[in-house]
Amino acid sequence: MARSMMILGVLVVLSVIASACSASTPSEGEVFGIVTEVTGDLSGVESFVVLDTEGDSHKFIPSPGLEVMGQAPSHLRDHVVSGEPVTVTYHENSTGELVADQVTGEMSADM
Repeated sequence: MARSMMILGVLVVLSVIASACSASTPSEGEVFGIVTEVTGDLSGVESFVVLDTEGDSHKFIPSPGLEVMGQAPSHLRDHVVSGEPVTVTYHENSTGELVADQVTGEMSADM
């Protein structure tokens, strides 16, 4: 009986550890589409929205130091006007926001 309780205790601890590890692992992904909205002022971009090829909108916040094709994030405003598509590589932070890590002008080979 004591051995069964010990094994049960170990299993409970392992399942708690496993669920804690999986909960803290941010999801990652890529989105290809057109930039439909950029919020912020001339000194910085607070967020931007990309409409993907399926018609879904994705709101991103820029990661610190993000460059958009070698330029400042404000370059995204040019993409709103031109309609030139972008690929955003991102991760989800602990509060559920999508954080843009990279923005390029090419479609990923994985897409």
